[in-house]
Amino acid sequence: MKLTGKVALVTNVRHYMGPAVTEEFAREGATLALHDREPAAAGEMVTLAERLGRTALALDGDLAAPGEADRVIAAVVERFGRLDVLVNNNAHPPTGGATEEVSDAVWREMMARLLDEPFYCLRAALRVMRPAGRGKIVNITSAAGVPGLARYAAYSAARAGANGLTKAVGREVARDGIQVNAIAQNYVENPTYFPPALVADDKALARMVRNIPAGRLARGEESARLAVYLASEDSDFFVGQVVPFAGGWI
Repeated sequence: MKLTGKVALVTNVRHYMGPAVTEEFAREGATLALHDREPAAAGEMVTLAERLGRTALALDGDLAAPGEADRVIAAVVERFGRLDVLVNNNAHPPTGGATEEVSDAVWREMMARLLDEPFYCLRAALRVMRPAGRGKIVNITSAAGVPGLARYAAYSAARAGANGLTKAVGREVARDGIQVNAIAQNYVENPTYFPPALVADDKALARMVRNIPAGRLARGEESARLAVYLASEDSDFFVGQVVPFAGGWI
């Protein structure tokens, strides 16, 4: 198992790639700290991890609020004595429309969820990882931030910001024994963007598949296994990489 002996924190665990990452990390032997804004959601995912034979800690709180990321990271270290892996799993429904019609509230909420949160968590994690001389940070972002999507300016900007953060910090901390990388994905089954109800809609699925050179949606566990790789010692030579995972879409 690739993550035996590793303590991993997964954020927003009931959303986006959280369920798939929790399951794959548990199968690979990780001890898990599972965060969600809703305590019940974090508890539900702890139950999943424990069913797979892993020790898990439930954490909650709004990671976009100042100081919350530091509090969550401190709770992980207090419980387990270390933090080896951070999976920044951030999602927010994109708001489409003409750029001049984007409200201040929409812009700020998109930045808070998709850029502030991963930055605060990454910064808090580095405060633990740098002194330890080791660590893995996996940012699960979006392929939309690479080309940019017309009429989705706020979403594209926030995702591009997280990809840029990955590249910059990855280069900064590589010599400290810390690898920071990102999975820039699209067209992956997950409860936030491509939930079961959408996947079961044959007409909607056919429209989506036309845009995917691979000819299908990816299963959640496929992306989660890439996260396992980036969290493991196998990826020690990956530095500040934004890895496309979109079936050839980018």
